[in-house]
Amino acid sequence: MAIPDSVLIIGSGVFGLSTAYAMSRDANFASTNITLVDRWNFEPSSAIGSVHNPTAAHADTSRVIRRDYPYGPYASLACEARSRWKAEFGEDKRYVEQRLLFAAEGSSVVLPKQQLETINYIKDAYSISSRITPGGKAALKVLDSLAEIRSELGIPSHLPAEQDDQTNTLRGYISDDCGWADAGASIEWLRQEVIRLGRVDFHTGEVESLVFSTGNQQVQGVKLTDGTILQADLTVVAAGSQSPTLLNIPDLCEVSSDVVAYIQLSQDEADELRRRNWPLLVNAHRGVFAVGPDHENCFKLGHFSRQGMIDVLHSAGIESSQLVSDAKKPEDIANYGYGGQLQLSENGDVLDVESDKMLKTLADYRIFLLELLGPCALDGINALDQTVEDRVLNSIAIRPFTRLRKCWYTDTPSLDFILDYHPSYGKSLFVATGGGDHAFKFLPILGEKVVALTLDGRAVEPPKVAPEMSPSLEELRKLWRFPAELLQ
Repeated sequence: MAIPDSVLIIGSGVFGLSTAYAMSRDANFASTNITLVDRWNFEPSSAIGSVHNPTAAHADTSRVIRRDYPYGPYASLACEARSRWKAEFGEDKRYVEQRLLFAAEGSSVVLPKQQLETINYIKDAYSISSRITPGGKAALKVLDSLAEIRSELGIPSHLPAEQDDQTNTLRGYISDDCGWADAGASIEWLRQEVIRLGRVDFHTGEVESLVFSTGNQQVQGVKLTDGTILQADLTVVAAGSQSPTLLNIPDLCEVSSDVVAYIQLSQDEADELRRRNWPLLVNAHRGVFAVGPDHENCFKLGHFSRQGMIDVLHSAGIESSQLVSDAKKPEDIANYGYGGQLQLSENGDVLDVESDKMLKTLADYRIFLLELLGPCALDGINALDQTVEDRVLNSIAIRPFTRLRKCWYTDTPSLDFILDYHPSYGKSLFVATGGGDHAFKFLPILGEKVVALTLDGRAVEPPKVAPEMSPSLEELRKLWRFPAELLQ
């Protein structure tokens, strides 16, 4: 395609900001006017200091950066992105190396997949990781029972140390090539990088609608709620949960929400976990993960998104129809970032902690903690009066949550991103959405993929990390295609 004279990017989140960054650095767009619009004022005082939106989907202290994926293309892309996290994107403690414990229930990860086992999801990741990890399977430590997992965390266990390979129990493996990133700080840094490049005009305002040409054959820009019209040859919709509404395609993505919970650790406790080479914890069977200790010595717990849990169930051959949708109707998400039906503070903290859904989520987190960190596994709180196996971990397992925050997901049914031109408007409208709960880890490279796809691959450099394993641009085009069937 011809290089557009002007580009308008809607949304300064992961997709939008990374696209602005990539276009600013691409010589093909050297003469293009680039505008980035977002309703949040990221620079309230001056251009030399950015402040991320504390209620946005990207606002978080710690996001898992893993390259262990059950799907080859994403595993390869995660390797590519992680090399950048370990470089400029992760400087000043924005990224911290931390190994990963990836677990679920079923037979041993070294055995073939079996029906009705959630560990199939882990087995797929283990198979791919063994091919992309230097040293292969020998570099991945297999933990073949709950007792082995707890022992790896430093807890002596009264459970059987060995399990039959076929026994349905919690199992998994350890991957060293992982870590976590401070999401809010990363967005602020990337905003400052885009400002430093001096190629983007920033506009604060809320987009009301797209603007179309006569006959609706082309998108010519957007109209803001204050009546302002912003025009462009190419409009990029990267508006997160608002993308389905702006495009008038409600089924484009499922917008759902959940709650993340924090446990405050003391400095001594955080130091002890770091001394133990504490891993990120992921239990795909329960759909719960834990990150920490972070820079504030917090231990964070979160849920897989609904579609993410469906993905785990599908790998096990389990029908997912019993999962009740948490998707919000368009009118319910008009105040995206402010919590839908939950009462939140201005900073996104949850206030109505007694709601039924909230209590169920916190119960899920508590069971996850007791299973891994509690005395005698699930004996939990009652066992504390009888025995303390690990004073630090047992205490964390039963400690009250100190903070709750709302977490948003914008998932496609397949969990694949949508990075493609809208088929109804030629080359005037590009859609970048469907990040769900895993787009952030690709922040360093997503914009580059958007640029490559908008230019149909012109002057695209091959990835420097494992190029022989990376998906081709044509493979990505198919993987991230616009679902034209929704327009019928």
